[in-house]
Amino acid sequence: MRNEIFVEWNSRSDCWGLSLKLLIKELAPELKSPRNPPFNFDRPAWIQAISGLVIGFIALFSSYDHVQFFGNTIHLNQQWGVWLISSSLALVFIDAQLAARSRLRTAIEANRERNRADQERNRAAEARECQAEATERQGQGIALLRGAALLNARYQLDPSELNRSRLKAFFALLAP
Repeated sequence: MRNEIFVEWNSRSDCWGLSLKLLIKELAPELKSPRNPPFNFDRPAWIQAISGLVIGFIALFSSYDHVQFFGNTIHLNQQWGVWLISSSLALVFIDAQLAARSRLRTAIEANRERNRADQERNRAAEARECQAEATERQGQGIALLRGAALLNARYQLDPSELNRSRLKAFFALLAP
């Protein structure tokens, strides 16, 4: 039910969030999704976005009207600064969202690699078990052949009634 609420919330507010959630469901269904984070930010992304916002407010309320390069002063109209600051804040939020998605993608790929490694270990264990079973069956078959060879040799060396009955009893055990 939590996933349905998450998808419904994202479909109303953010089409990127919906596509990201569907991508997570397709690629790594075993990952449990956290509660729905706004803007799909994780903790480092929030720290980055809030830091950029604080720096933007400091720059906005400091009222810089000039920039100085190598002793040369360039005078700026203060309206330009508002647009530059607001565009830089948008870039900070976009960068935070891209970084959060990159970390999520890395986590999904790491989970996939872990699953592949687990599958390979399981396959190797199954192969070892099959090999051990085959070796055991082969050992049992060799033991039967040795017993048959021994009884046959006894019968050929001494064709008595006792050796004949042992050989017949042995063949009766082998027959299904």
